[in-house]
Amino acid sequence: MEPVIFDYDKCNNDGICAHVCPRKLIALDAETSRPESIPEAAELCINCGHCLAVCPTSAIALKGVNPEDCRRISKKQLPNFEQVDLLMRSRRSIRVYKDKPLDREIIEQLLDTCRYAPSGSNSQPVHWIVASGRERLDVLAQMVIDWMQQEVDAKSPLAERMHLDVVVEGWKRGEDRIFRGGPAVMMTHAPEIGSLPSENCAIAMTFLDLAAAVLGLGTCWVGYLMLAAAQHPPISEALGIPQGHRFYGAMIVGYPKYAYQRIPQRNQPNLTWW
Repeated sequence: MEPVIFDYDKCNNDGICAHVCPRKLIALDAETSRPESIPEAAELCINCGHCLAVCPTSAIALKGVNPEDCRRISKKQLPNFEQVDLLMRSRRSIRVYKDKPLDREIIEQLLDTCRYAPSGSNSQPVHWIVASGRERLDVLAQMVIDWMQQEVDAKSPLAERMHLDVVVEGWKRGEDRIFRGGPAVMMTHAPEIGSLPSENCAIAMTFLDLAAAVLGLGTCWVGYLMLAAAQHPPISEALGIPQGHRFYGAMIVGYPKYAYQRIPQRNQPNLTWW
């Protein structure tokens, strides 16, 4: 079955679909500019949707998806640069949360947006794990602490550089420096063999980060868990990460206890014009 179906009654032969196809799978007739899929299209198409999305006359269907099945883009609904700039500058890493659970519907809403994050070759390899509830998060945090204690006991350079002993001692006093009392942690994993799995997960989680801010939620990357999961197999085993996959990201999501009032300064970009 051809992945791209052209409705020539609607097509105006403008050639835009051929120009935007990342793998050049659409050829234009030399005389009429009529678009046609090349013979290798069925094998090489990555289903990115560029051709369907760009066609001004709705003349393209892609792998059974018709133009009318897709949401139209209204530029009037898009935020302007100043609004996006303010969102990105005002976003903070939240480490103090309200004692308020995060509804599953909100998590699903966030993930519905995150699935549109770009990925290498449109592979869409990101898998999500959501952990919520104090009891479950404490179990996961304890596994991170166990790894930290091993590093501290071994006097590893990592433990000394990151002062992991301070985190362990705080945990013993009842301080949660892993999940900061947040109500939910959203994690990503992906096949190790693939097109940029680490970057794909990072991009998806950045989508999560910004989408959460729009909903009035706070987030914070959980670096301790990310380090521990890479070196402490019991964590991946407990989370059910399949063989051949790797843990790539973790982020707390919850309701901030405090509202930030201003944007602190940051260093100027380190820039080289080449």
